Amino acid sequence: MGEIKVSPDYNWFRGSVPLKKIIVDDDDSKIWSLYDAGPRSIRCPLIFLPPVSGTADVFFRQILALTGWGYRVIALQYPVYWDHLEFCDGFRKLLDHLQLDKLLADASIYAQKDSSWKLFIWPSGPYDG
Repeated sequence: MGEIKVSPDYNWFRGSVPLKKIIVDDDDSKIWSLYDAGPRSIRCPLIFLPPVSGTADVFFRQILALTGWGYRVIALQYPVYWDHLEFCDGFRKLLDHLQLDKLLADASIYAQKDSSWKLFIWPSGPYDG
């Protein structure tokens, strides 16, 4: 990520889209961090969850492109939860806090075995090599 952090696109993204921090649980150490870009009037945004070892800014190129086309995009960094039910409860509280109307999920990309792995290898844009 070293070269990306000095790129003009990344610096423009970080200068124009603030990183917000939100606590929705009783435990103040559980902090959700997010980039929320695009028209706030859209109450059903695209939501990106980074891989376990990633952060929300890995999606900066997707955020820049999609908001340029009029979409609202939220990229999340989630706090540590120790089981999936606790995570789902925290995620639901975050969605309620953001006052989102609905959440759409489409996992059909994972059925395309020839291309779905690319989502994990190149989360912030295509590989140039």
